Amino acid sequence: MKKKAYLFDTHTLVFWNNNESVSEKFIRFFDNQVQKGHLYVSSISFWEIALLVKKGRMSMSDVHAWKNEILSNTNIRLIEPSASEMINSTLLPDYHKDPFDRLLVAQANQNNLLIVTKDRNIDKYEVETFWM
Repeated sequence: MKKKAYLFDTHTLVFWNNNESVSEKFIRFFDNQVQKGHLYVSSISFWEIALLVKKGRMSMSDVHAWKNEILSNTNIRLIEPSASEMINSTLLPDYHKDPFDRLLVAQANQNNLLIVTKDRNIDKYEVETFWM
């Protein structure tokens, strides 16, 4: 089955939302995909962002407000990890040590989504990736 929808990796969500570190073509393409309802984000991405802010590796005044703004002002679809996806993420080969990325791989596979990422370690898994 051909995949028609996309799951943003955490960094991709930030880049797209902030219009930084990506091309105008990338922004236009995903603005179009979100209008069509073809763009997904995992709730774990907001958890990861909150942890990065807490550690001082990312600057954001209010993660709740940022999340609410994205979910209220776009047609991006939020997906929650299921217990099966969490278990499946632990069964993946140890190519990637980051549990967030492993869970995104499991969610993409379960939901038939392409992961939008620059992370080369994710390419090692049996999951389709996309980057412009």
